[in-house]
Amino acid sequence: MYLRPIVVLVGFTLAIGLAMGCSQNQPVTETLVESEFAEQLLAPMNYLGNIAKQAPDANFQAQGSGVRKAVVQTKLPNGQSMTLWVYQPDPLPHAKVPCVFIAPAGTMMIHGLALGDGDTPEHLPWVKAGFAVVAYELSGNADAENASDAQLKMASEKFRQAKSGLLNAQVAMAYAREKIPFADARQFFTAGHSSAGTMALYVAQMDPQVKGAIAFMPAVDIRASLGIDGISYVQNAEIVPEAGIYVNQISPITHIHRLSQPTFLFIAGDDRPDLTRPADSFAEKLRELGSDVTVVRVPRGGHYEPMLDPGIPMAIEWLTMITQYNP
Repeated sequence: MYLRPIVVLVGFTLAIGLAMGCSQNQPVTETLVESEFAEQLLAPMNYLGNIAKQAPDANFQAQGSGVRKAVVQTKLPNGQSMTLWVYQPDPLPHAKVPCVFIAPAGTMMIHGLALGDGDTPEHLPWVKAGFAVVAYELSGNADAENASDAQLKMASEKFRQAKSGLLNAQVAMAYAREKIPFADARQFFTAGHSSAGTMALYVAQMDPQVKGAIAFMPAVDIRASLGIDGISYVQNAEIVPEAGIYVNQISPITHIHRLSQPTFLFIAGDDRPDLTRPADSFAEKLRELGSDVTVVRVPRGGHYEPMLDPGIPMAIEWLTMITQYNP
C-alpha cells in the first residue's frame, strides 16, 4: 500500500535555500484569528452557502465495495479554486447520515496541503461504516522539505488568508449543506491525524456547526511541536511574521475552553514527546473543565500505524455511539 510520507511537526528543519523572493499576493501580516471570531458573529454561512450552490454537483464513481467518490472543484470567497473529495456510502442508507470532514495530514500548520492518494486509507473506513466523508484541501499547498523560503512565504500567506485552514473547512461544510442531500447537517464532525488532527480540533473550537472532534496524535501545542529552532527560522526568514505569536494563537491548547463538543483523542505512548506530553496535558485539562472527552492511549506503534489500527476502528465505534444517542 502506498502511504503518503508525513512531514512531521517536531524538530522542524527545512531543507531549503537561502534565496528570498517576493510574493505577488498582498502580504498578510495579521494572524486573522480575531476575524475568525468576528465572522462567526456575523453568520457567514449564508454567504458561503451561496458560493456552494454555484459549485458543480458531485458525480460519484464506484471505488470498490461499499464506497462511491466524487472529486469536486469549488471556490473560496476570493475566487480561488478548492478541491473536495466527497464520499458516499454504497448502498446509500434511506435516512441522512452523519458527515465527517478530514483535512490532509503533513503540514507544519503554517502552510496548507493538497489532497493525495496517501490520504485515502484515512477516508475509506468511515465511508464503509456508513458515514459521509468530505475531505478538503488546505490553501497554501507546499512541500516543506523541498520548498524555498519564497515558496513557503507565499504558501503561508495563502494559508492565513484562508483563516489558517478554517475557511477551507467552512467551505467544505457549506458544500455538504447545499449539495450533498444524504449528509445530515445537524451531525457534522471533524477528524484527522497529526496536523490534520490539530486542524480537526481547531475547526471544532472555532465553528459551532461541528458537533464533535476526533484527533489522532495531534499537535495541540504548535509552539512545542515546531520547537524554538523551527519558530526562529520561520520568523528570521520572514516566512511568517511574529511566528511564535501566530502559532500560539492557532494552537488548540490556547482555545481549550471553546472545545465543548464530544472529543475523541488518540495518543500512542511511543510517539514523539513533543506531541504526547502536550496531548496528555490537553486531555487532563479537558477533564478538569468537565468536557466530554474520550482518551485512548496505546503503548506503542509510532506516529502513523496505530491511527489506522486500532485508532480509526475505535473512533468509528465511538462516533457511532455519539450519533445514535445524539440524533
